Amino acid sequence: MANAEGYSSSPADTLAVLRDGGRAPSRADKPRRIKLDAGFWVEVPSPRVLARVFAGPVLSAGCDLYASGAAILRRPTGDTRDPGPEDFHVLVEEVRAALDVLPDRPDAGRPYRDLRVYLLDGGPAEVRAYLHDVVRAVRVSAPRWRPRVEREERPAPLSATQRQRLSRERRRAAEVESSGVWLAEWAEEADPGSRVAAPVLYRRAAEDIAGWVETYREDPESWAECEAEDGFPDVPAVPGSRTFYAVADAALGGRRIGTGNVRLYVVPATAAEIQDQAADMLTQEVRAA
Repeated sequence: MANAEGYSSSPADTLAVLRDGGRAPSRADKPRRIKLDAGFWVEVPSPRVLARVFAGPVLSAGCDLYASGAAILRRPTGDTRDPGPEDFHVLVEEVRAALDVLPDRPDAGRPYRDLRVYLLDGGPAEVRAYLHDVVRAVRVSAPRWRPRVEREERPAPLSATQRQRLSRERRRAAEVESSGVWLAEWAEEADPGSRVAAPVLYRRAAEDIAGWVETYREDPESWAECEAEDGFPDVPAVPGSRTFYAVADAALGGRRIGTGNVRLYVVPATAAEIQDQAADMLTQEVRAA
């Protein structure tokens, strides 16, 4: 039996059926091989696969689940009100709690068994980053929220001032999301604890995101595939310096004063910290809009 999202009603059974990765149908479905501190390797499902067979059913149990920009929306099944945005921290903890109670099953395949080992013996920061990717994959695959419009009651046309405000809010949300995605990618390549001047970081971000915008405008369909597979923003937008610094301050812990009064950022320990902070900030933007 399946729920409204088409997920299996027994996510633990579906997870137990998975076998060794072998040849995955796509790169996003390829399992992750991770070496633990104990010295042996485990093979866990890719975030997209775990989202499809386990996390999606868990997070949508008893509710309708949708995606809107970088946010995940939920509402109780049968409720006619608009769904509200969920905190990514809460969603990650829900998935972790459901995985922690998976029983030992001799009939289960390696992905099921290795995933239980990874949750117990993997580094806490790495495990959390992995589960964050899983929740983000749930968002990518979830249906997009489209508010219903009652045909009998057409809303009054927006005034010029209202249209301008709505455009600014949408632009602001796109800039926040683009900044957060870029910062998370940058942190994955940067050395933890290293420092970078704030103006230099902003120039790099603006140049890269400008390339995203050009790609999006030239080939929206290709961009949508990149967004679905690699977590790029739905609609990229080059952020103004004030918006970028606001996201960077929240994600990196604020700017510090360096030599010559130059403002500096310090690279955090993991990119997951940036993803969490940016998701929180974007959720607030969605609520405000």
